[in-house]
Amino acid sequence: METRASFTDAETERERAHRALALEAAVEGIVLLENDGVLPLEPGRLALFGAGAERTVAGGTGSGEVNVRHEVSVAEGLEAAGFEVATWDWIERYERLWRKGREAFIRERRESLFPPSPKAIANLMACEYRYPVGDPIDEGDVRESGTDTCVYVLSRQSGEGHDRTDEPGDFRLGDAELASIARCAEGYERFVLVLNAGGPLDLTPLDEIAGIDAIVFMGQLGMEGGTALAAVLSGETSPSGRLALTWAKRYADYPSSEDFGPYAKDPGHARYREGIYVGYRYFDSFGAEPRYPFGYGRGYTAFSLEATEVAVQGAALRLEAEVANVGERSGKEVAQVYVSCPRGEEPKEFQRLAAFAKTRALDPGESERLDLSFELSTLASYDEASAETYLEAGDYVVRLGTSSRETAPVAVLRLGERAVLARHRNLCRAEGSVQRLQAPERVSETLPADLPILGVDSTALPTVTFDYELPEERFPPVVERHLEGFSARDMARFCAGSGLFGEGKGLCAPGAVGHTTAAYLEQGIPNRELSDGPAGLRLQRRSVLERNGKIKAVDLPLSIYEYLPRALTRPMLGDPAKGRMLYQEVTGFPVAAAIAQSWNTELAERIGHAVGKEMEAYGITWWLAPALNIVRDPLCGRAFEYFSEDPLVSGRFAAALTRGVQAVPRRFATIKHFAANSQEDHRHHVSSDVDERVLREIYLRGFEIAVREGRPGAVMSAYNRLNGVYCANDGELCNAILRCEWGFDGIVMTDWLSTGRNLAKDGDCPGAGVDLIMPGGKGTVRALLKAHREGRLPADVL
Repeated sequence: METRASFTDAETERERAHRALALEAAVEGIVLLENDGVLPLEPGRLALFGAGAERTVAGGTGSGEVNVRHEVSVAEGLEAAGFEVATWDWIERYERLWRKGREAFIRERRESLFPPSPKAIANLMACEYRYPVGDPIDEGDVRESGTDTCVYVLSRQSGEGHDRTDEPGDFRLGDAELASIARCAEGYERFVLVLNAGGPLDLTPLDEIAGIDAIVFMGQLGMEGGTALAAVLSGETSPSGRLALTWAKRYADYPSSEDFGPYAKDPGHARYREGIYVGYRYFDSFGAEPRYPFGYGRGYTAFSLEATEVAVQGAALRLEAEVANVGERSGKEVAQVYVSCPRGEEPKEFQRLAAFAKTRALDPGESERLDLSFELSTLASYDEASAETYLEAGDYVVRLGTSSRETAPVAVLRLGERAVLARHRNLCRAEGSVQRLQAPERVSETLPADLPILGVDSTALPTVTFDYELPEERFPPVVERHLEGFSARDMARFCAGSGLFGEGKGLCAPGAVGHTTAAYLEQGIPNRELSDGPAGLRLQRRSVLERNGKIKAVDLPLSIYEYLPRALTRPMLGDPAKGRMLYQEVTGFPVAAAIAQSWNTELAERIGHAVGKEMEAYGITWWLAPALNIVRDPLCGRAFEYFSEDPLVSGRFAAALTRGVQAVPRRFATIKHFAANSQEDHRHHVSSDVDERVLREIYLRGFEIAVREGRPGAVMSAYNRLNGVYCANDGELCNAILRCEWGFDGIVMTDWLSTGRNLAKDGDCPGAGVDLIMPGGKGTVRALLKAHREGRLPADVL
């Protein structure tokens, strides 16, 4: 076996540079939710409590885990920044409680595997150890800390395989947590609550607790989370993160809540009844008051925002805005443009995000001009009756602001007649219309009398008609020569991965989750390695190259493997005394949700490039990221892996990461999970039932942006069915829309173990546009050959 892992664990210059980048991204992803002036804090003695104080959650569980050299906890970060943590006794008691609870949890998991069954194994991923709250904080803890300042870090874990619940200790705060928070708020003159979670929480009970001076949404920030939080709390950096999800006052305020995931009345069908009204589109259109609106975030300084130029240029709106720091500290601001489209033939959301940009760090008195221009096609809708993408005739109100609830009109675009931008076929249609919410009539809005009215020339808006002819496959001569000599079995092996653990030869990146076949090395065809994401590469940090040439892990590669009996995991592990140690040091970046909260796509592109360089170093060809499914509901177990409730934010960040990765030669991003993968419960069987208009405007739009602007090398299909058809078997999705409409020219692969009995059919994947079935293995090859013999899989398709 060949490997590019290192024989030394000495820190490299690349590792140091990437860790600095991870810190920069972590700082920009922190959102200041509340502050009565207590922040920033002068470094000094402080009390530190809460589950995340030392056991800080860096990211979610499942395939998104990253194995890194070291993760900086909140306690470590604060002490390195000059704070003196005065409550180490409580933290050490918590550590003992945490370890005892986790050992009991692992024992329970192992016992649940008996009798062994596929369902029992599958259930391993559908749970994780829920952190204890810790000992109650009493007057003695407060008195002995000897300080008037306290930080409490409330943590949550979530992950792949199951969704969160609207219960205490998960989406809601538990009684013990609230009691500890109340004690701290009462006992300390200055009290800061830090939320170390992957997504929104119900913070309503906090309204009854006096003395909470600041609330910071830390999120899950990767390996440098503690350092980043300390930089914000101390004022070394002004917080500049902005929410990419709407935070409701309570879970029932979300329109999907009645029938989502764990609360589904019919587990086999997820009916997207809210239609286009997802996230802020719902709250703004129905007059529902959120706790924190989309795009919201506070800082330590103040800014002014003014549109300096608004003009129509052909098929685009040119908009420039000047942002000035009118406060007393340095900081960054995010300018956001929303547009209210005319209601017209079909109901429209009150407004949609059309553009955004972030300033550099501005000193007091300094200003910067931002380009917030956008194509008018951003404002288009889809008409199912005519299968057309179009712009409604009427007035489009352009709004500039700093969140969906803090905007001011700056112009009106006036289109005199309906303009058709594209003619399609109806594709991926629902079986009958999904009953959808209908927004109330808009209240008539009085606009400023001096607001500029800009006419739009409909002749400047070209119409595209799609013909749905798949492009002809063309191969270099060397590939053609190989294909001429290939049998059906040879071709089937290339359409299937080589199993979860590969074939024991060829290139090996320890910990890689997928491998293409290594059976043709002697013909000069190398195998390729695929690594999970999206918070960095999920590789085996330490392995051993044994004397017999085999490579074995020294540590378990996934946390769920710890739940397996030692009799099963022992053969997976190697003995360092029987060979040479191998090391793969990678970077743990903030989760995608936190990266999106930076609203800084340039930063995301640099993160992608860093991942690409690590791929190059260890021989990874495909990074199984970024993930950009719409966060339809905050209880989605993998919401931390996704960017936003908004398709523009999702698409732009996915495109930026993709460009960064693919700037490194022969390294490719894999955007996922295509499409409408909005929940983890029942993910292998649920049908996402969604009308075509909603599908195109909300759930496919981000993927379209990522494909057109990022040109990813690969797309991964989702586990779920889309309107009754498994995504891996859906030719309308993977061929007609992806390739014919969007011009995608990379490969489509399945998600892992998404085909088989009572799942998507292996033999129908190639005909539907899927090139690589993962993880593959001999069973997949047999299924492809069976379909070929039966005539369902022609040789030219194979």
